[in-house]
Amino acid sequence: MLHLPKHRLINDVATRWNSSYEMVEQYLEQQSAVYSALSALKNKDIANLTDQEVRVTENVIEIMKPLKTVTTILSTETAPSVFMILPLKTMILKSMEQNDEDTPTVRELKHAIRENLQKRYSDAGLQDFLHKCTALDPRFKTPPHLDRASHLRIYEDLIIPEVLSRAENVETTEASPATTSQATSLPATAESAPPPPKRSAMEELFSPLFKPGQSNQPDLKQQLKDE
Repeated sequence: MLHLPKHRLINDVATRWNSSYEMVEQYLEQQSAVYSALSALKNKDIANLTDQEVRVTENVIEIMKPLKTVTTILSTETAPSVFMILPLKTMILKSMEQNDEDTPTVRELKHAIRENLQKRYSDAGLQDFLHKCTALDPRFKTPPHLDRASHLRIYEDLIIPEVLSRAENVETTEASPATTSQATSLPATAESAPPPPKRSAMEELFSPLFKPGQSNQPDLKQQLKDE
């Protein structure tokens, strides 16, 4: 009679916290129907939620919604990647910041979530690795969870030890006298020509930048920064 959406009953599953969230969310949607059904019963001793309890429930649902969204993203991704870890953690922590309108229950819940989450992925070496993973994803070229100085440092750490060192190794190998001598002494036939060295994925990706005659490190470094 109230024209509310029809759903199947949600069962609580101890290993899936989202089931508890979805149960409470569905109750709030169906609250008027539940109240009407209970009011029509002859047994008037069946307890219903008070107005204060309903307000607390609505606040809890609002707080937990970002966690439900994060869980849905990680569960539905066909290829979940570590690049999402720190941006998602930052997003959750930001959503748990307290404000003047929070009730004591809301403040307590937000504090518990922040205390639990801040300890995770806090190792400096692990954070550095995760920051590099995030920076390499095209969707996070400007990581929203980093300040400008940290953003530049991450890219510097990626350019110098990772890419620049590989470029120098390639140039050294191509300019080796032994390789040049061997190439000139052998007949230029398909059978005697040595197979080209297999490039790494990083070398394949950045090979257009490493052109002959560009061995000057400052110029190459600038090219990498521009790229």
